[in-house]
Amino acid sequence: MKFKKGMKIRISSDNENYRGYIHKTWIIEKISYSREDHPGYDEGIGGALIDCKGLPFSLHEFEFNII
Repeated sequence: MKFKKGMKIRISSDNENYRGYIHKTWIIEKISYSREDHPGYDEGIGGALIDCKGLPFSLHEFEFNII
């Protein structure tokens, strides 16, 4: 799946780690695909790691849905 800066996402509702953030809309600001792009990238998980405006943590692509 291709992600682009400016896309709107929502954190998956079954993700209990982020309860206070689930029902909000977030806008992608940065997409990372390697440790060179983002120090928190986990190569064992793979895929994209994204940062959103106002969200205080990064999300792996399986943790959110594009809206």
